[in-house]
Amino acid sequence: MDIRLLREFIVLSEYLNFSRAAERLNMTQPVLSRHVKYLEEHFGAQLLTRNTHKVEMTDVGRVFAAEAAKVVAQYEQSLAVIRACPGVSRHSLSIGLLGEATRSFLSTFLMDYSERHPQVAIDCIDGGIDTIMAQVEKGDFDLAFVIRPRGGKTPERLRNQTIASDPLCAVVNRNHAFAGRDRISVKDLGDWPIIGLNRQLSPMSHEYNSHFFARYGIEYKVWKECVNLETCCFNVEFNDRAVVLLPLHRRYLVGSNARLIMFEESDCVFEVELLWDPENVNPCLPGFLSEFGEFSRSWNWETDLREGAGGVVA
Repeated sequence: MDIRLLREFIVLSEYLNFSRAAERLNMTQPVLSRHVKYLEEHFGAQLLTRNTHKVEMTDVGRVFAAEAAKVVAQYEQSLAVIRACPGVSRHSLSIGLLGEATRSFLSTFLMDYSERHPQVAIDCIDGGIDTIMAQVEKGDFDLAFVIRPRGGKTPERLRNQTIASDPLCAVVNRNHAFAGRDRISVKDLGDWPIIGLNRQLSPMSHEYNSHFFARYGIEYKVWKECVNLETCCFNVEFNDRAVVLLPLHRRYLVGSNARLIMFEESDCVFEVELLWDPENVNPCLPGFLSEFGEFSRSWNWETDLREGAGGVVA
């Protein structure tokens, strides 16, 4: 039995809400639901009762949650004892990441990596899109997982590995003139009002979207600025002319009164990348890069994106 399944069920038993538990675990709700189904099939018993209004523990579920907590506590205590033994070295890795674009695959990889390398302390920090590359250059992070437009320039000092791709999409009201189309062109957006992030708060986001438009000789002009993408997408719910640009991994922000449409242009793509400084002397870094490379070759990126996180194979 994978120890992470026990941890997941413990968190779910505390929240009794799949969305909130998945957010707390840095994973997607469909993946959490699949893991709970696996546990129920493994034990041959229903652990939870679910309907549209609430989630409740069954008697078996309550017993399992209590026993799982004991197992996890003993496991962590044993690891602490081993780590405290003389001769066990303590190393560390500082990892910068850009939230939801990397959440699903990275949490899965780090769970297994930490169990294989209990002597390595992992410090994950959700960085800002405007600062994260500079933080790798300065050595604040040993490595970082970022998302940026395909073809973006990598600072000379850094190395990058493209992990996955995440298409750019347009979000429109269901009564918008484009709502009935499966795909649109960037050139189609020239005369439509665009709702985007506040340029002062998110200058890099503005630069990224401008990058996509500039390729086709179109000026990226924002008609209305919002503090976050959630607010941008909400505004489309009651505006039948506006357009919001959104990476596919955040499509869960699209409400019932809106539609998400893919672009015709194949270069309208964000890429999820791993960045590091090859001159970094941290002894843990080469092994981490090697093991992540193996992991990335076996991870199902297409399924990951379809379920709400990560990206499709680049």
